[in-house]
Amino acid sequence: MSSNWVGLPLKPLGISTKYEVWGQGSVNDCTVQRWFQKFRASNTSLEDEPHGSRPPTLDNDQLKASVEADPHKTTRDITKELNVHHTTIVRHLKQIGETKKLDKWVPHELAESQKNRRFEKSSAHLLRNASDPFLERIVTCDEK
Repeated sequence: MSSNWVGLPLKPLGISTKYEVWGQGSVNDCTVQRWFQKFRASNTSLEDEPHGSRPPTLDNDQLKASVEADPHKTTRDITKELNVHHTTIVRHLKQIGETKKLDKWVPHELAESQKNRRFEKSSAHLLRNASDPFLERIVTCDEK
């Protein structure tokens, strides 16, 4: 931080920063310098300048169709296919509720039929285990 802010020698006054004079709400030196450059160039407008950001070009339906066509695609593959930035793909996948599990894109929430099937399979395993305790013989590990 400069000890000489806008021509004011602060050190002889016993002031170490401009924040001691103007408070924490004051702008930083870079902002002041940018304003001076604009004013010197005869740009005295106080209106915000238009930003260079582009409107979103990714359609969530298009993304969903791409994921459904090949659930094993990576976000980098989808980026190349749809010609959109990687972070845009990640953000939109989250918006449409897709998540990567076991190297495959799946809906984040289970459908009602998926929940029912999971319940039926679990119940069948528990009933089978009552007559033949096979669960004690299962060894599990992480697939990734």
